[in-house]
This record gives sequence, C-alpha cells and structure tokens, in this order.
Amino acid sequence: MSFRIACLLVLFGWSASAFAQELTKSEVSGGLSYLHSNTADGICGCFSLLGGSGSFVLNANQKLSGVVDVGYQRASNVNSTGIDLGLFTFMAGPRLSFRGQKITLFGQVLAGGVHSHSNSTFNNANGFAGSAGAGVDLRLTSRFSWRILQMDYLLTRVPNGVNNVQNNVRLTTGIVIRLGSMPPQGPHRPYNRPY
Repeated sequence: MSFRIACLLVLFGWSASAFAQELTKSEVSGGLSYLHSNTADGICGCFSLLGGSGSFVLNANQKLSGVVDVGYQRASNVNSTGIDLGLFTFMAGPRLSFRGQKITLFGQVLAGGVHSHSNSTFNNANGFAGSAGAGVDLRLTSRFSWRILQMDYLLTRVPNGVNNVQNNVRLTTGIVIRLGSMPPQGPHRPYNRPY
C-alpha cells in the first residue's frame, strides 16, 4: 500500500513540475463510458450500463477550470429481469488540474440532474445527480490528448421502489481536444538573454 502511495506522489510531483504545457482557453472531450450500478435493495445485485460521455471545460488559469459534463448509459435486460434502463446525466462544477509536459492529473466535483427511462413502473423520472472523481490525460500533440482513464463516483436519485438512491461508479476513456490559447503564465524573461 505504501508503495502505491509513493508512486502516486512521484507522479503527482512530476505532473506539477515546472515543465507545464501551454494552456488553452477551453477543452472538449468525448469518450466511451462504463457505469457500474447497484440494485434498489442495496445488496449488490450489481449491473453494468454502457454508453458515452462528453465534457466542455473552460480554463480560468493553469489549475482551475469550470466543467460541463453530459453522459448517456444504457443496459438491456438488467439481471435477466427483462427491464431496460437508460440514464442521461447533465452536471457542472469546478475542476482542479495539475499539468505536466505530457501528463495532466485532475479532480472535479459536479452537480446537476439525471433523466432515467425504463420499460418498468419505476425509473421513469428526473432527479438529482452528483459526482466526484479524478482522471489522467496523456498529451499526444499540441491539440490532442488521450484521456487514459477518468473514474467518478456518481450519485443519482430516481424512483426505484425502495430508497430512490443509486450509488454508481463511472469509468471513461476518450479523446480531449484543446481549443484556443492563453498567454504564458508564471515566470518568464522579458527578452531573450544568454543567461
């Protein structure tokens, strides 16, 4: 366990090093999502939903950004019950990033809503959605990155016949496109001198 923590600290320190990548005004991402959800009774008769998600990020500075996130995941014949379920989430909130030359680590907290639809009596409603999570991006070019993995705890509140609360884990991978540019930040030389 201590070895894992040490590795994370090294990665964090490397990412937050002085060799920061050029900051862009905004980012757009899209990718594939896997959602692991629990059943209404809370005894993990867990099931999986597959779909996609996308986000728009507006950078305030090198570390702080605002995020809008939308996603849709669907499952057919949940646990052989014949029930189909789809979840559409839309959330927004702040993101904190640590940018290195090749790697960007980020964490975010989002809140918003969810629309669920199903062929059962329950699960056809709008409700609250909130998430907290983190991710890692690998820079491929000056404009493109690969979101290696984003992992979020996703809380949804829609009718399920028991407690109307769903605890989910969402995993996402995809592509990030950086748009626009911002002036360099941090210490810089006012002109080129050989020292």
